[in-house]
Amino acid sequence: MPWDGEAPPPQPPEPAVAEKRKGKRRWLVVVAAMLVLVAGVAAGQLLRPPPDPTVRLTIASSHTFPGQAPTLPWPGVGQAVLYVDGVGTMGSSGGAVPTPTASVAKVMTAYVYLNDHPLKPGEAGPVLTVSPQAAAQIPARKRRGESLLEVTANQRLTQRKALEALLIISANDVAHELARWDSGNEQAFVAKMNAAAQRLGMTSTRYTDPSGYHSGTVSTAADQVKLLRAAMKIPAFTEIVNNRMYVPDGGGSPRQGGNFILGRNGVVGGKTGYTDAAGGNFVFAARRDVGGAQTLIVGAVMGQRSPSAADAVNTAEGILVAAEQAIVAAPLARPGQTVAWLDDGLGGRKALTAASPLNVVGWPGLTVPVRFDGDPPAEPERGAKAGVVDAGAARVPVKVGTGSPPSIVKRLTRFG
Repeated sequence: MPWDGEAPPPQPPEPAVAEKRKGKRRWLVVVAAMLVLVAGVAAGQLLRPPPDPTVRLTIASSHTFPGQAPTLPWPGVGQAVLYVDGVGTMGSSGGAVPTPTASVAKVMTAYVYLNDHPLKPGEAGPVLTVSPQAAAQIPARKRRGESLLEVTANQRLTQRKALEALLIISANDVAHELARWDSGNEQAFVAKMNAAAQRLGMTSTRYTDPSGYHSGTVSTAADQVKLLRAAMKIPAFTEIVNNRMYVPDGGGSPRQGGNFILGRNGVVGGKTGYTDAAGGNFVFAARRDVGGAQTLIVGAVMGQRSPSAADAVNTAEGILVAAEQAIVAAPLARPGQTVAWLDDGLGGRKALTAASPLNVVGWPGLTVPVRFDGDPPAEPERGAKAGVVDAGAARVPVKVGTGSPPSIVKRLTRFG
């Protein structure tokens, strides 16, 4: 065609050039998509919850006290056990044949009653009314020589005063009234006593009455230690058994309790018992500061052939004194010292430091395990409490100290 002076119309690109431009656009789209994917994966990895941390102790996982195990002055008759809370049994004697408990049974009566009717520290509790039946039984109980408060019909007692009479002056009449107040009748309450014994692992114990006067109520020193350990965790119980005297409400003469070693050698509670069938029995608890660790010592002496519970009490004191002389503490860490590392599983770790002196309690020949107890968060703040180090009787809090952060590379590349 002849040229008319106008611009020629655009020519379509060559097929190869057009295909090249399309390929370049596709490649840019693919690269952009890959970058978005990588960014998303990276963000997802960084936002994933951290794995559960692990704790590794930097101190020894156990401590063995040098020397030979102490020999305690065990009784020649009956049976006895001494237990150090958090550590274990220090020793025992006399086997484990069930024997009548006498009034030591009242520890279980109080334990069951307080579990169903809790008392706050210092609280008097509800007022309870004595039944005419209980009053009518007093003359027969006196003829048998039972220990009594000597309740009267319709007498009113607060729950605390009733439990004080039960545990301090060992009042049998009040024991049976507590059973009635709780369960309506003695048989139902005794069933609750036996159920509680089963829960506590007291496999050699059987209760047939709430006062222990009946010789069919039997147990062992080891079982009674299990019970007293549980009872001493109830604040109202520990308050009541730490009283020397029973002081009646509204006046009246105070009456001396049977635990005449209360307040000596750290003794903070106990319960005596005596019948002709049982002999002298005594369960006791003492608290001692051993190297800064508040240590609870619980013991039982049963089946002492004597005219009262006094021989059981004296025997228990001799065992306790010898044990306290043998119990020692060994330092494991000072305050602020690193006792463990908290590993976040991503290459970072933080020190766990003792919040107070860490001393392990024991006696010659004993090995005490040391372990961490707690569930620390994955990303704890410095100074936060992360758990405790458990060294027998000692449980010392640990705090988060300094450390290194998790690795970015490991956070981005972790799988699973």
